[in-house]
Amino acid sequence: MERIDADETDGLLDGVCHIFPKMDGSNMCAYSEDGEVRTMSRNKEIQPPEPFAVFVENHPEIGRFLKDFPGIRLYGEWMVPHTVRSYRPETWNRWFVFDVTAEDLNAVYSWGNGRELRCDGRQYIPFEEYAPILDAYGIEYIPPLAVLDRPGLKDLERLADEENTWMVAEGAGCGEGVVVKRYGFVNRYGRTNWAKVLNRSFCVFKVASRGNRYEEKHDGTSSTEHEMALRYVTQDLVDKEYARILADAETKKVIPGQLLGTVWHCVVTECMWDAVKRYKSPTVDFKTLRRECELRTKMLRPEVFGLRGLEILEAET
Repeated sequence: MERIDADETDGLLDGVCHIFPKMDGSNMCAYSEDGEVRTMSRNKEIQPPEPFAVFVENHPEIGRFLKDFPGIRLYGEWMVPHTVRSYRPETWNRWFVFDVTAEDLNAVYSWGNGRELRCDGRQYIPFEEYAPILDAYGIEYIPPLAVLDRPGLKDLERLADEENTWMVAEGAGCGEGVVVKRYGFVNRYGRTNWAKVLNRSFCVFKVASRGNRYEEKHDGTSSTEHEMALRYVTQDLVDKEYARILADAETKKVIPGQLLGTVWHCVVTECMWDAVKRYKSPTVDFKTLRRECELRTKMLRPEVFGLRGLEILEAET
């Protein structure tokens, strides 16, 4: 997967594209070899007690599919906490398929009352063909947000920044971004590459968290300070303070530090009593809490901090 403006994706948008939510989990694959179900992470084969391998063992529908479709590989997002923590609670520890690929490009598979899956020289099986098969086997997958003919960058920006709420908690904004696919696309180098467009708030979070990640508890859950910032630094609060500063400003421009300071002041003066009750008199590192509140403010009003409407980061390694 490459940037939308990379050479490898030049021409990708010149046709009918499927736009999918980009989930912030771990890339995992399930396949069969010599009649045995195998699992692998991005770079290596894994076995129990690795959590994803255990997951596949405990979901026999995946094994049935792989034995009925030898040579077909399932790639999916294993949902364990990474950068984005705003997914609905039921999202975690589930696996959502995002690509179905064929090793034998000429294979033909029979399934379900005489229906066939014909690879027809294609490595990547289109969504409309694999989705009903996965439905029949009870395997979860990521559905497209939209199918658009020759989408423009503004279309992708809107989907990434406003409409990508699949599996995201109510009121928590949008997910990491979107993935753009055009089945049958081959770039100038003879390869199939998909493109990603990241949500602009996620970009702020990603950049800030590279050198300044919030602490986590040993069980992988986020810190109290992070949870408090998520609860109290809301879109309504940030927008209210933004509008108030703008109304008072002679230059009609909001200074970034002023917005950060006023939001932090509101959290300390207006929310602490509720926090004491809700979190049962927690021990709070106020330096960490302020950092989390400032990061949350940047996520909710990224334009104040110089972020473009459509922000594209280098592909993750």
